[in-house]
Amino acid sequence: MVLSMLLAISVCPAMLGTQEAIRQSQSDNRREQHRGRRCNLIATCVKPSIRSGEINHKSIVLRDSKLYINTGTALDEELESGQPARSPHPFAGYFLPYPDAGYEGLVSTITDEAPILNWIYIDRETYEVKYGIRQFAQPNLTGPFDCTRQDRRMTYEGWEGFVAVEEYPGTWALYFDRDDDGLRNKVPFGTRILEVELTRRELKMPKPEQDEPETLDSKMEQHKQQTEQEEKDRQAFYDGETNNAGASQQPDQPEQFEAAAAAPLLRPASPTDTTGGMSFWSRPGDPAHSEAETRITPPNSDYGGNQMAGDVCVTLPAQYQKPQVEEG
Repeated sequence: MVLSMLLAISVCPAMLGTQEAIRQSQSDNRREQHRGRRCNLIATCVKPSIRSGEINHKSIVLRDSKLYINTGTALDEELESGQPARSPHPFAGYFLPYPDAGYEGLVSTITDEAPILNWIYIDRETYEVKYGIRQFAQPNLTGPFDCTRQDRRMTYEGWEGFVAVEEYPGTWALYFDRDDDGLRNKVPFGTRILEVELTRRELKMPKPEQDEPETLDSKMEQHKQQTEQEEKDRQAFYDGETNNAGASQQPDQPEQFEAAAAAPLLRPASPTDTTGGMSFWSRPGDPAHSEAETRITPPNSDYGGNQMAGDVCVTLPAQYQKPQVEEG
């Protein structure tokens, strides 16, 4: 009895400590879940300025391997060339451990058509914030990227040093002032530079298309229906391709086409038709039907045409005759 009580007293603190550690780990995981969610970046000017209205509370977009502030203005070279401006892609990224490094990097999608991700990095020479595959990001500054705990503002190397640089009128590119000297010797003298903060804003959660099945049987039934529908769509696609291929393969035989065009048009026979479905004018000569046996009696006309002379059909040339008016 005493031994069991001593055992219980010694085991209880260990169990309570284990439960507390598990609870703390779960709380940390829930608190850090936002790091893996796709977020937009919103630029906000730190100090008031005459030009701050152009970029304040504007989103960050990706275009031409660089990050810009979405002011709705195309680049000058695009306007001068007369070509339509390429539509930018909104930043939609999250934190991701950089390969073979002890810190987290930043990735973002670059298109809406396919889930393609690129690394966000800072050019080692110019301090421009860019995006690209690992081959282009590796020689430059890839991290560590992080965010503040309260407002979730973006940081690099533990501090906020992002600035907006007006490269062209109305076109603001994103830089990181790593040396904290106003990008001295990095941009031309007299270039407008505004200090900005980048705030992470989670993407809007869309309504799910259908309710997720809860039981195993419902999941299996849903999977079966999806499989059957995919099979039907695939078969319909194959059938459509087969029909298109058959319609596009026309015989390349001009002789047959010419013969078909020259062949007479056949009509179904009629019980009272004695000419084989052909008119007098289109019927070929037939010894059984001589010219003497054929009689045509067209109506007389005062304006010329066919007139009968006995039993012979005489064709007179069409000529105008003055009408006769009777005097009463």
